[in-house]
Amino acid sequence: MNLARVSINIPTRTLYEEWLELRNGCLCCSVKDIGVKAIENLMEKRGKFDYILLETSGLADPGPIASMFWLDDGLGSELYLDGIVALVDAKHIREYLGEEKDNTLVNEAAKQVAIADRIIINKNDLVTENEMELIRRDIQSINSAADLLETERSRIPIDFVLDIQAYDVHDAESLAQQTEKIEHLSSEHAHHLSHGVQTICIHFDDQLDTIDDLETWVQTLLWEKQWPGLENNRDEVIVLRLKGIIQPPKNTAEKGKRLVIQGVQDLYDIQEGFIQEDSAATHVRSKLVLIGKNLDQDKLFASFKKSVPAQYVY
Repeated sequence: MNLARVSINIPTRTLYEEWLELRNGCLCCSVKDIGVKAIENLMEKRGKFDYILLETSGLADPGPIASMFWLDDGLGSELYLDGIVALVDAKHIREYLGEEKDNTLVNEAAKQVAIADRIIINKNDLVTENEMELIRRDIQSINSAADLLETERSRIPIDFVLDIQAYDVHDAESLAQQTEKIEHLSSEHAHHLSHGVQTICIHFDDQLDTIDDLETWVQTLLWEKQWPGLENNRDEVIVLRLKGIIQPPKNTAEKGKRLVIQGVQDLYDIQEGFIQEDSAATHVRSKLVLIGKNLDQDKLFASFKKSVPAQYVY
């Protein structure tokens, strides 16, 4: 894995100029601060870059890397996470997705598909149309939120991988439209699951009294890997991606205002966003979308009802 012209020696955390080479192939929490700082130093010395592309190996877990660049506004960094793109090998993806893991793990291919914001299905000339239909079905049963592009020899329009703005927490309108698409596709492909990773949704019409109960529910789910408020949680609940568009609490209500929730594994953020009055997205109800493993629709409903006071949960 190489990044521009800075180098990090992982054991000693020594910073060298010229290349950022992570010799063990892992950009993880232990080098989080120095990795970001190395790129910022490079930007100071060489001038601003229009875009930085970070290419990982086929075995990489994109979650910790996303967390590394998903920076709080208060840190004052010029870096921001734009989106995650997964490149799928059409010839072998169904084999990779079929690799079995125990209930506490997610196989690497399924995890990368689940966390992605854009998915490129490459080498489509090497499979039949029937095989391609199965590939689409498998991918959308894992992650119906991501946009798909089918191609050969990695020919792609540049705007499919750049300026995605997938983590723009203030863009409530785009997320609201996306959740409508997710609900349709996840229900359409739910019966095709074989890899244990799926997308489930919950929505409700009532405004919350406060955001505190919702935030506590999210924290318990992501950090303790259990359904909040429920007993006999046998299997860990593994949430890989979380997306949500929520009506603001009653005491902070404002026309067009929404709360936008984004999460990757154990990291999440809740920010205010707005929807234009004349937008088709104004009718979208409060909704949460979870992508992960050991997810159960009935337990999601029961847990949410018990933990977050809201009417019309379904």
